Amino acid sequence: MINRSYHGMTAHYNGYFNANELIRQSLTSFRSSVKEDYYSVLPIDPVPDEEQVVGMFPAIDTAISKCTKVIQRHSMPSNDRPSLKKEEHNPWIDENWTTIGIASYYRRDYDAAMKGFLFVKKFYSNDPSIYISDLWVAKTNIQLNKLTEAGFSLSSLDNAIADEKEKLEEKKSRKKKSSKKEDKKETEIAKVPKSILFELDKTKAELALQKQNPQDAIKFLEASLEHAKVQTDKSRVHYIIAQLNEFYGSKEEAKEHYAQCLKSNAPYEMHFNARLKRAFMGGDEKVRKELMKMLRDAKNAPYKDQIYFALADIELQKSNELKAFEYLTFSAFYSTTNPRQKGMSYEKMGDLSFAKRNYVKAQKYYDSCATVIDDKYPNAEGVKNKAIKLADLVTAVETANFEDSVQRIAALSERDRVSFIEEVIKKTKEEQERRKKMESERLRELQQNQNTAIQSSGSGNKWYFNNPKTRSDGFEEFRRLLGTRDNEDNWRRSDKTVMMAIKDEEEGDTTSLKEEIEKDIDTLTVDMLMANIPLTDSAMKASDLRLLQALYSAGVIYKEELKEPEMAKKQFEAVRSKNTDGDIDLSSAFQLYKLYVSDKVKSEEEKQYILVSYPDSDYANYLRDPDFFIKRKEREALAEKEYLLVMERYQKGLYLPVISLSDAVISKEKENKFRSKYMLLKAMSMGQISENKKELLPILEQLIAEYPSTEEEFRAKEMIKIIQTGYSKNISNEFGKKSPFNFDDNSTQWVIVFLNKGEGSSAAKPKVSDFNREFFSRDALKVSSKIYEDDQSVILIQDFENDVTALNYVRIFKATRKHLLDLQKAKIMVITQENLKLLFENKILQEYETFYDEFY
Repeated sequence: MINRSYHGMTAHYNGYFNANELIRQSLTSFRSSVKEDYYSVLPIDPVPDEEQVVGMFPAIDTAISKCTKVIQRHSMPSNDRPSLKKEEHNPWIDENWTTIGIASYYRRDYDAAMKGFLFVKKFYSNDPSIYISDLWVAKTNIQLNKLTEAGFSLSSLDNAIADEKEKLEEKKSRKKKSSKKEDKKETEIAKVPKSILFELDKTKAELALQKQNPQDAIKFLEASLEHAKVQTDKSRVHYIIAQLNEFYGSKEEAKEHYAQCLKSNAPYEMHFNARLKRAFMGGDEKVRKELMKMLRDAKNAPYKDQIYFALADIELQKSNELKAFEYLTFSAFYSTTNPRQKGMSYEKMGDLSFAKRNYVKAQKYYDSCATVIDDKYPNAEGVKNKAIKLADLVTAVETANFEDSVQRIAALSERDRVSFIEEVIKKTKEEQERRKKMESERLRELQQNQNTAIQSSGSGNKWYFNNPKTRSDGFEEFRRLLGTRDNEDNWRRSDKTVMMAIKDEEEGDTTSLKEEIEKDIDTLTVDMLMANIPLTDSAMKASDLRLLQALYSAGVIYKEELKEPEMAKKQFEAVRSKNTDGDIDLSSAFQLYKLYVSDKVKSEEEKQYILVSYPDSDYANYLRDPDFFIKRKEREALAEKEYLLVMERYQKGLYLPVISLSDAVISKEKENKFRSKYMLLKAMSMGQISENKKELLPILEQLIAEYPSTEEEFRAKEMIKIIQTGYSKNISNEFGKKSPFNFDDNSTQWVIVFLNKGEGSSAAKPKVSDFNREFFSRDALKVSSKIYEDDQSVILIQDFENDVTALNYVRIFKATRKHLLDLQKAKIMVITQENLKLLFENKILQEYETFYDEFY
């Protein structure tokens, strides 16, 4: 009894209890620091990913080590030969095995976890631990995406619970007492622990979500509430049920569960989002007043953007778009740390503007949204496509507005021009000052948000650079605050697209000049701006051409892409009003002819204008003969057929007939689509029969002159160059040079770290050893040092089973500053022993880097 009590108590507290405390503390630390995405359905049971789990390695590995020692030292009898062991007298050994499996699960070592759980099921078949193992086997299989196997494990648990209930009912209904022998038999069957029922229902819900069955997930989560004992667990389950009902079920059910979430203890951010979600479910005046009250609360400063967005939604429910637009503007302005919310606000403003056919304004908002969102944003591709689709329209409309503006200014007297430009400079500078004040207010809000976050989270007891998780969060926080910034000078400047004043396309005044000159506000002068004004005839002519092209392009986009015929008519009519002859005027008249198909009077006017002003154009020919383009296409098909026949003759070596036929086309068929090809074909045929290649030059020069910027012109220039300079000398080249290194994924791998030149290994080697001891304590890695060159040392870490484990070591090495400090940035690679020998003998580091990039 004393022996068993000693071993049992030691296994209970030294192993099971302490290990579970380490796991619990590391999970609590992880879950308190993880950034929840309240825009998506929250994970039922948050687990760390590959990057986040690195910070948990020390605690988890210590837990595994404790339980392993307990199993080795305190099993009764010894666990050396488990296949011969019939009974375990230490009641806490199976719990230690289960704890090893759970620790391996959170470590993302799913193979080791599965082995631990299956070991318990095999050797402790009459202990409650088998049901705990079954549950964790299901969890592990879900992580491995083995959903069928997970379902089998959960069904096995359900069957065990059902059998237990059935036997209990039979025992209650039995009139006579059972014999002692029967009672003893019943007590030998292990019961399902009630402590796992909450996790069991949550795991079934997780499996249902993985199978894309949200309705079953809701059912299982609701069942789990009966077994939830911790308030924070209840609030999280209520919140997830509400989210699932919101996306897939009943809005009323969602409102009810959001309300239930508020009644339970939960993190403030969850309560805050639950209140917002209730507002989105259907906000009345009471909800609006609650939101306004939240807006005034200082602790809600980091969430102002979300509150304003909720207020905008309430106003849209009341069809008050003007007020909604105001709230959305505030939402975007206060989104200093939440790019997702900023993107949602910009997208909503873009949708509202698009619905009102204000396409230029809509493009600005879509473009601003695309600037701040990432690829995880819902409909990210759709938003970017809208911004791109409307970008050409914005360019055309703004170009037309700018050219119209500068032409109006050019029409003023010199004195009036100077006065106008001085007034524009004054207003521009005032606007810049206003924006600076807005930016200062925005920065103050950011500072307040950061102070609030620090006060709420506490100072902590870990140095920032020692924790990969906090450093990763810091990087993400930087991206949330400042967006994705290029590595360039003045990176701190806020994006000008976001801050640009937005202008309706209906406006026709000279304010578009103001947008154009804001880029150079620090150097604004009257003379500099005067350079944009077309004061000469040639400048005015160029401005007119840009204006006409922009108007026509905008009209085509309205007509073809946006299906807005009335807006397209305005653009084409603006071109016609300029009374300028040319292709743009002709095309605009034809577009109006097609758009006025229902108005016979206007349609006939445009038709007569084309026939009188452009009688020889293709459009005029079409108006005379609606089959004109069909007939021309038939002629082109016939011309292509004839050209192919001539090509066949060339390939057969009939060069003289080819030259004769080519001459006929070149001289008589100026409209032939293949005329340039006939010229080239003639030159090539002449080259085959003439010794004097310079005879080809006249036809090649004619080809270059008449058909610039074509493939035939490029070929003609190439031929002229050969005639004048001859062929280049043929020099053999060696391709596919083989690397001296060999890749063998079956060989044991080493890791090599190159120190800076002149840096000794005496300081670096202990750093690597300390790093290995904390993060890879179970791998028994060896650390050694060597001299690569006279002034450069290397650290060698060995042995790794394969390249996968070695590359995982390299990944964690690069992501962890603790112990390593600046050594984290050193050049580090994976290498086999044979390749290492070759590298040291020949000192060919650059070639090995090329080999490493290709194979590793």
